[in-house]
Amino acid sequence: MMTEQNDPAPLLSWRLLWRAPLLLLHVLVGVPLTLLTFMPGVRNLPVGKFRLHEVSHLTWSRLMLRIFGIRLQVSGRLPDGPALVVANHISWMDIVILHALWPMWLVAKAEIRGWPLIGISAELAGTLFIQRGSEASRARVNRRMAALLRRGQRVGIFPEGGIRPERGVGRFHARLFAPALRAGVPIVPIAIRYYRDGDLHEAMVFGPGQNFFANMFRLLSQPACEGQLMIGEALSDPAAGRSVLARQAQEVVTRFYGS
Repeated sequence: MMTEQNDPAPLLSWRLLWRAPLLLLHVLVGVPLTLLTFMPGVRNLPVGKFRLHEVSHLTWSRLMLRIFGIRLQVSGRLPDGPALVVANHISWMDIVILHALWPMWLVAKAEIRGWPLIGISAELAGTLFIQRGSEASRARVNRRMAALLRRGQRVGIFPEGGIRPERGVGRFHARLFAPALRAGVPIVPIAIRYYRDGDLHEAMVFGPGQNFFANMFRLLSQPACEGQLMIGEALSDPAAGRSVLARQAQEVVTRFYGS
């Protein structure tokens, strides 16, 4: 008899039978309900240590992970107060998993705004969209990041500059580290890894010629896995400069990812 590990195809259909309708319900009902909590007059209502719109987006993101069969596993903790969160980049699901950790602002490529499902989620959370190759866009995002950090917000970036098809952590580009230095806030390195009896990088990234919908249905069809977030100690040496801090953050994330 063939096992699921050797021949997963027979199991693809039954996972989609219940996950796809749940995802549709999550989008058609969950998104409008969450949007209501972002309206002026109610968005900043306190709910414990959060505000109403933060709680709703945190909840939406965690339910999204559950629908895809991803169990969030966090080691370490974010420091209190504003911080620049820097993480490796594997999948569009990284946006969801960081929002499931904390309802932070994220910097993402402008193309994501037009993606179905994830574009809605990104817009909802107040994502800062950056046009790759545009110096004016980068400068505008840098100014906005610094302003948010000074206001006490957490902002997340993927400093590799894109998703790598191969496993591992790429070079961290230093330009988007500058707002943290200007605002005087710490930099928190986080390693993202998807794991089930081994690393799942190849299963999560876009395959050759694969579009968003094909990738989404592939992820919906997969067996459950862990979405691991490994949070490192904050880096806060402004005298080191952005290039040194980028290299230090990359070393931390690489070490965690390979552990």
